[in-house]
Amino acid sequence: MSDKKTMKIPMEKKLYSRKYCRDMAKEIAEDGKISGMSLSQLSCEIFAHAYVYYNFRFVPSFLKGKKAFKSLYKSVSDGVDLEDNGDKLVRRIAYRLIWLFPAFAV
Repeated sequence: MSDKKTMKIPMEKKLYSRKYCRDMAKEIAEDGKISGMSLSQLSCEIFAHAYVYYNFRFVPSFLKGKKAFKSLYKSVSDGVDLEDNGDKLVRRIAYRLIWLFPAFAV
């Protein structure tokens, strides 16, 4: 039985581009760095992390101090953690929805 593969992508502004995320997902899949995820799943997860990171500024200040929001920001601010077969279904749905959100200038 093989070990589960993981990788960490440092947070960078270029991850806030859907095209860049699609290109990166293709490279990750072709190189076999992560398996068990479609190109779409990889793209959405990478972009969603960047989206939350770069749009956290729009969260009202009274919410930013709440434990849930601090935890969410902390989980995306240090980059994108990928692993074979991806995240749980609820997170994959959230990533897909975020993919559809408008991207604001950063």
